Amino acid sequence: MKKVFAFMAIAAMMFVACNKNDNPNNNGGGKEKENENEEEEVTAGVEIDGAFADWATVNAVVAKNNPTSPWEGVAEIRCYADPDFVYYYIKFDAESLEEAKTADTPEMHIRLCINTDDEFESGYQSYFLQGYDFIIEGQLLADGAFVDFDGTLHQRIGSWVALLEPGNNLVIGKGAGNEYEIAMARQIFNNAASGSDVPMPMGDKFQTGIRFYWNGWDEFSNMPNSSIDEVDNGWGNLMEITTTK
Repeated sequence: MKKVFAFMAIAAMMFVACNKNDNPNNNGGGKEKENENEEEEVTAGVEIDGAFADWATVNAVVAKNNPTSPWEGVAEIRCYADPDFVYYYIKFDAESLEEAKTADTPEMHIRLCINTDDEFESGYQSYFLQGYDFIIEGQLLADGAFVDFDGTLHQRIGSWVALLEPGNNLVIGKGAGNEYEIAMARQIFNNAASGSDVPMPMGDKFQTGIRFYWNGWDEFSNMPNSSIDEVDNGWGNLMEITTTK
């Protein structure tokens, strides 16, 4: 695991998070400050570099596609959180991904759905069996190829409210083969969420899932999902995530 600079210099931090050659790996956490004016460094759990072996070293929550769901495009997702980032891993069904890359509209969008207040009565009550408070919307595929992830943060309390537009270093992501990984900066998310009309920063425990769209916003998958019936329509329970400290 490599070190990234703390959020006082978030743009530099995001660059380092994508370039594993800048710093040696360190599993021991941040180093001690040499003086009071030195910025403290923190350790990132997963490098967002389009290589995925480090996912085996973190205790992520895993959801696999239910074979009786309405979709087969996504085989598995994982989520892991430390005090600084929330990480997502996506493994696509290879044949379905190739179909998406060669579709008439060879694009794919996702919505990272996040419930931060640990209750399900507020928020948006669609796509999943519980309500959630925020959506980060961005693109994984463009012109038939993976693109680096960026996204818009929306609060979803009754209506769509855009809190952060793309380009704010809220999220980064890279893909290779039939896999993709994303990191979300918690401090940037919480700063935006705290400044909204309904402040809901992310605590140590939260719930999340991912909605996938392809070929002009057709449904591609919903993860986690459950069995097909008239009640749940393939929707499933959000993943419950506890921050690793």
